[in-house]
Amino acid sequence: MPNRLHAAGWHLLISCCIALLSAGLVFLVWYPGLIARISGVRDIYLLLLAVDVILGPAITLVIFSPKTKLKPELKRDLAIVGTIQVLALLYGLHTVFIARPAFIVYNAGRFDVTYANDLDAKSLAQGSTKDYQSLPVLGPKLIASVAPTDVKARNKLLFESVAGGADLPTLPQYFTSYGSQKAQVISKLQPLTTLIETNPKNRPAVDALIQRYAASKTPAGFLPLKGKSDDLTVIVHRESGEILEYLALAPWK
Repeated sequence: MPNRLHAAGWHLLISCCIALLSAGLVFLVWYPGLIARISGVRDIYLLLLAVDVILGPAITLVIFSPKTKLKPELKRDLAIVGTIQVLALLYGLHTVFIARPAFIVYNAGRFDVTYANDLDAKSLAQGSTKDYQSLPVLGPKLIASVAPTDVKARNKLLFESVAGGADLPTLPQYFTSYGSQKAQVISKLQPLTTLIETNPKNRPAVDALIQRYAASKTPAGFLPLKGKSDDLTVIVHRESGEILEYLALAPWK
């Protein structure tokens, strides 16, 4: 048993190191900060990692024997276990990669998250510039979308979105830089005090937020960010339009 525990322990250590590296890629690069929470990927991927990390060492604990530690059969079995672990991890990484957040899009008074699997090659080919004709790989890119000025195109877009079709955040032909829309962003900002109404059960956190910005004399407002499984509050500088932080506070009543 001590030999088995020793072998399983080494297997567990190696598995944990690889799992930490993959988790860093997912939660620090592809789904940074609170974006992982609102995308619904956090619990699923952590569960996959836990199963992958625990299952391999558990099998090693069962099959390892000091009498057979030099035999080809044991090496073969351990190689099979390791290969299955790696393939499961790569499958998980591939799954979260193809569904990663590609753009955080300012859209008519709020922010939306556009995911990589929301955009196909055809829609990307219609991107307004080359910057929007491919998907970012190293984390979501902050941009804005502008509704068409043509009345027919605007009405068509409205009817399609109401019917469940594509909307501005998933139409690259209407994408533009966030900097070009900062004036519109600033004009739509809501006062931080509104968060008191939208977060009645989290009043201390809202009060602390208001006091923090008042103490630093930073003019700030907020806009909602719509996510898949939850929404966030985006704090924005009232003068520069720069995003200051994302908070796990309810932006809606």
